[in-house]
Amino acid sequence: MRTGSQVTGVRQSGIALLVFVIVLAFAAIAYAINSVSIDRLRYEQTLTTQSALTRAKQALIDYAVTYEDSNPGEYGYLPCPDHFDSVVPDEGGSDGGTCGGTRENILGLFPWASLETGILKSGSGQCLWYAVSGEYKNPPQTAMLNEDTNGAMRLYHANGDIKQGALAQDRVVAIVLDPSNVLPGQNRNFDDTSLCGKDYNPMEYLEGNASISNATLSGGELVIDDFINSGVVNNVATDELVTPYNDQVITITRKELWDAVVKRRDFITNNDSAMRRMTEALASCIAAYGNNSANRKLPRPAVVNFNGLDYRIDTNYNDTAAASYLGRYPYIVDDSDAALGTTLGVPNAPNISEPDLFKKGYCNSLAVSGGPPVDLSTITAEGYTTWKNWKDHFFYVVSSYYAPSNAPDTGAPCNATNCITVNGVRYAGVVLYAGSRIGAQVRNEPVAGDVDTKNSLANYIEVIDPIGNGTGNYTPTDNDIAFCIKDENPLTVVSCP
Repeated sequence: MRTGSQVTGVRQSGIALLVFVIVLAFAAIAYAINSVSIDRLRYEQTLTTQSALTRAKQALIDYAVTYEDSNPGEYGYLPCPDHFDSVVPDEGGSDGGTCGGTRENILGLFPWASLETGILKSGSGQCLWYAVSGEYKNPPQTAMLNEDTNGAMRLYHANGDIKQGALAQDRVVAIVLDPSNVLPGQNRNFDDTSLCGKDYNPMEYLEGNASISNATLSGGELVIDDFINSGVVNNVATDELVTPYNDQVITITRKELWDAVVKRRDFITNNDSAMRRMTEALASCIAAYGNNSANRKLPRPAVVNFNGLDYRIDTNYNDTAAASYLGRYPYIVDDSDAALGTTLGVPNAPNISEPDLFKKGYCNSLAVSGGPPVDLSTITAEGYTTWKNWKDHFFYVVSSYYAPSNAPDTGAPCNATNCITVNGVRYAGVVLYAGSRIGAQVRNEPVAGDVDTKNSLANYIEVIDPIGNGTGNYTPTDNDIAFCIKDENPLTVVSCP
């Protein structure tokens, strides 16, 4: 039989146990709630970061797509970053006047003010950083920018495997980075009067591993820079996972940017597309050369293979003294001028003292269908600017009968042995615009250690029989635009049938 004190003790023990269980239960609940809250917070931060990076990427692509609207003839350019503390431009503005050397990659803060996105911050509350390939920034401008211009950056996984840019044509043209939280050794100075801190030292924000640093660019023109995404590694001493670099990134590849740009009507093969009008104007310029030469002959093309010379330089598009009939559109025609010879001591070539085809006096107001006249002779004109940036895409074929020589014009029509054909019709010549790459076509410049693949005609035009001897069938079979120079006097230009 228990005494009263024993009963009381049992009851107190029971109450104490109950209290202990309740405390444990509340602790467990609190821990679970706290864990859920932390997971939820991390999830929301991840969403915020992804949203900011995606919005920044889209703003850059939109900028590239609409750039030509205010800069006729120029497509695909991206803004410089905000990469140093200045009064002009204001914070968040693109530093156009101090954007490094021509074709040199540049890194800085994302230019949210210039792009009118508002301040874009990641889930960690940091403003975004941004790097752009040298040939895609403006200013300073490269000599030629089009859909075949490769980026100059690569992205690596945290494990060291390359993620983007293993092939030259797959390299990155721009990258946006979230610097994320401060890591040991970093000291970020935030100007309280600013919106993003006005701290332009990338070393305090961006990191990398032993071989790749997101904070350091190599410098110099056409040098490839590497970036790495965030990752964890194992600390051998403590057997713990640590985060030595935590930058989150999003990239824009060459293909992503140009897939968006070439959706503009300028690249559609309708009557008023810019590239169709350009092809017609270039053919008309060639025809004008023939109509203003004493013996109605046409110039020879430039070579297809530049043998290591720069495809971006206008004067490298030089006609040849050799008997060539198929090649790139010629900018310099001095050899053709000479081949036309003289009649009674007077040069047969038009304006022979001027080797530049566009400046001979006949190509400054060329009538085209679907738009206003095209000016190829004025370097600030839309026509010349378009040609300058897309010159590696234009090809030209001259018939054997119309190739430059001092033979008189007999007025005889073309025949199967001395003229090219397009869809069964004989023509004096044809100018073709090579559309976007298809299939296995690769068009890389011989720069930054890349192999020259611009030297192959097969990487550009798709016609039935490009025999290249002044005859052959140049009927397009895919996405090329062609304008034909008719075999008549005077020479006229028509859309190839």
